[in-house]
Amino acid sequence: MTIKLIIFDFDGVLVDSEYIAGQVTTAHLLKYGVEADLDTTLKRFVGMHDTDMRKHLAPNVGADNVDRFLSEIKQLSLEAYHQRLAPMANAIAMLESLTMPICIGSNSRFSSLITKLKITKLDKFFAEDKLYVGSMVAKPKPAPDLYLHAAAQHNVAADECLVIEDSAHGVKAAVDAKMPVIGYHGASHCYAGYEQKLLDAGAQMLFDDLADIPNIISNY
Repeated sequence: MTIKLIIFDFDGVLVDSEYIAGQVTTAHLLKYGVEADLDTTLKRFVGMHDTDMRKHLAPNVGADNVDRFLSEIKQLSLEAYHQRLAPMANAIAMLESLTMPICIGSNSRFSSLITKLKITKLDKFFAEDKLYVGSMVAKPKPAPDLYLHAAAQHNVAADECLVIEDSAHGVKAAVDAKMPVIGYHGASHCYAGYEQKLLDAGAQMLFDDLADIPNIISNY
């Protein structure tokens, strides 16, 4: 197998954003009078698209409130990102070392992805036409559509891609797309037992340091 394209998930892989989003969501659930804790929030929502979050949140905050709740946590998360968001350890050096085509496949909104790339100065590595988000396809992750779309845009076969994911939702998307996928568990939101969750979803191997990626690629 020859890898011709690396597809990065973004949140929780290239930037340590999932923990921040989890803190914001937990605090806002409590504000709405919903019993919540950070561990449970992370376990429920990491890697989840807005559509699925809406379904999960509606019984808690009320169907009439869920859109407002999502809008509020997006704004609060954005404010927190401007204050605290940073690239994952070794992300910049790793990206600088890669010579093959790379892109991002994320369930984030496009505008949010652009903002986070600019905040962390990772935008220099990814032109906007190399950013693929859930709204571009019929079904976001955990469906395979997004990753298949990214491969098609680069004219490469599914088995010529390597997907780098931090969530079980994303790993499942890659597996169903028939793409090799490795699981990253070096982010702040990775709780005890997280590694097994990635393996159970179908990750071929696990790693916790982005500096390892060039060596991992060389073994494919």
